[in-house]
Amino acid sequence: MGETVEKLERDFSDFIGAKHAVAVSSGTAALHLAMRALEIGPQDEVIVPSLSFVASSNAILYVGAEPVFVDITGLGDFNLSCDDLERRITSRTKALVVVHYGGYVANMDQIIRIAREHRLNIVEDTAHAIGAELNSGMAGALGDIGCFSFFSNKNLTTGEGGMIVTNQDKIARKLKLLRSHGMTSMTLSRHKGHAYSYDVVELGYNYRMTEMSAALGILQLKKLSHANKKRKTLTDLYVSGLKDVNGISIPFRNYPRPSSYHLFPILLNQRVNREKFMGLLKKEAIQSSIHYPPIHTFSYYRRIIEPKKTRLPLTEYVGAHEVTLPLHPLLKKEDVIFICDKIKRILPKA
Repeated sequence: MGETVEKLERDFSDFIGAKHAVAVSSGTAALHLAMRALEIGPQDEVIVPSLSFVASSNAILYVGAEPVFVDITGLGDFNLSCDDLERRITSRTKALVVVHYGGYVANMDQIIRIAREHRLNIVEDTAHAIGAELNSGMAGALGDIGCFSFFSNKNLTTGEGGMIVTNQDKIARKLKLLRSHGMTSMTLSRHKGHAYSYDVVELGYNYRMTEMSAALGILQLKKLSHANKKRKTLTDLYVSGLKDVNGISIPFRNYPRPSSYHLFPILLNQRVNREKFMGLLKKEAIQSSIHYPPIHTFSYYRRIIEPKKTRLPLTEYVGAHEVTLPLHPLLKKEDVIFICDKIKRILPKA
C-alpha cells in the first residue's frame, strides 16, 4: 500500500476512464467490497449469472444477501439474458452483477436501461474483459462499480490481485476504508508525516495490495493493448480453422460488441462425449478446461437455494457441453493451427 500501489491506481484509472481506482488483494475481494460499499445486506436480493466463477455469487452471500441466478442469452451468447433479468426483479432486488463472459461485453445499453427503471445498482464483474471498449466507455466503467481480477490467468496479471473502479466519490471513500480494516489513515500517510495516529470507523478487512504486485501490474498494463490484439488474432484463426467442423459450434461469432478475448469457448453437440474429447486433447498435449460448471448446480448452492428458483435451461446446457481451448498472448499461430487439426482428427473418436 505504498507509492507503487498509488501509481498503479493512477495509471489504471487513466486507462479505464474512471475517476477512482482502488487496488485490492484479489478479484473476489473487489466483489466483496463492492457489496459492502453499496450497503447490500440481509433481506436484499442481487441478480447474478450462474455461468460464472463462484466468486461472483459468493460475494453476495458474504454480506448476507441472496443471489438470484439469471439465465444466459443463448447458445451463441453466454452473457446474461436481459429478458430473464427483467423477469427475476422483485421488490427485494437491490443490485445486479454483470459478468462479461470470456471478455465479451454484455448488452450494457439494455442492462443500464433496466437498472435505471428499477433503481438497481450495477456491479460489473470485469475479470475477463479488461481493455474491452464500447463507444460509451471501457468495460468496468459502465456501471456503478467495476471489479477486476489480476489472477495469474487473466489478461493483466499481478500473480494475485484486483482493482475496483468507480466514478462516485462516496463509494471510493468507503472502499478505501474497507480494504484496510476501516482505518482512517494508512502507514504511508503516517510515514510521510500526514498523520500520526488513526481511528477505525468501519468493520474492514485486510484486502490490501502489495508493492511487488503493483510493480508487476504497472508493467503488465503497458503490455495489455498489444496482448489483447494478439488474442484477437489467435481467436480469428481459431474461428477460421473450426467454423465448418461438424460436432462443434463457436459462440460469440459476429458478436456485435467488443471483447478482450480472454477465453475461446466452443460448444460440443450432444453426440460428442465431452470427457472423452478432453481426454483425447490431453493425450495430444493440448490443455482444455470448462467455463463454467453452473454455480447453482454446486452442492453448497443446492442446499441453500430452492430448486424452483434456479430453472436455467440454457445455462445448464452450456455447462454440460462447453470446452475452453488454449488462448494466451504467448501462443503461436502454428499452435492454433495444430490444435484445430487435432480437433478435426479427435472429434470422430469422441
